Amino acid sequence: MKKSTIIITGLLAVLPLLPALAQNVRNDQVGMLEAPNATPWGSWTRAVYCPPGSWAAGYTMRVEPNQGTGDDTSLNAVALYCRDRNGRDVTRITPHDGFWGSWREGANCPQGQFFTHFTLKVEPSQGSGDDTAANSVAFACNGQRIEASGGGQWGEFGEWQGKQFSGAAICGVRAKIEGKQGTGDDTALNNLEFTWCRI
Repeated sequence: MKKSTIIITGLLAVLPLLPALAQNVRNDQVGMLEAPNATPWGSWTRAVYCPPGSWAAGYTMRVEPNQGTGDDTSLNAVALYCRDRNGRDVTRITPHDGFWGSWREGANCPQGQFFTHFTLKVEPSQGSGDDTAANSVAFACNGQRIEASGGGQWGEFGEWQGKQFSGAAICGVRAKIEGKQGTGDDTALNNLEFTWCRI
């Protein structure tokens, strides 16, 4: 009897930790896509996910402004706002906080809608020039394009990604980040990979 009591107590102590772990895994995924026009530098972070029953419906970007004759990095980080079917905020997720710049004003889907597509604005390799890599990201909520403020001025948006995932919305993200280069050419965020989950 005493052993049973200890086991039950141990299990109860673990249960409060489960909700915190939920955003690191989703079992309702339907696919993942990265930006095909991305630059190659850096390495991938661990993916982070909205908790079950929520999907990305808003976001904000951390962007370094034009540095003039200095080293530009432009887009440094992206944070997604996870909401449930009723439009209630659940949590904020970001795979990496970035190094430079500041968080800008965000953009949101209409209530009850979620991100279904994305496109990344990227400046291609500048050779011996100053590389900025990713400059902005835009999303579509049921066909309506939204873009948060403060995106960088360089590069072009690529093709929309996510057309093949009907009945699903973006629920997770990871980022390809180049670390600080010291006296070298910093680029910070180079690519984003999003995960879609069933709605």
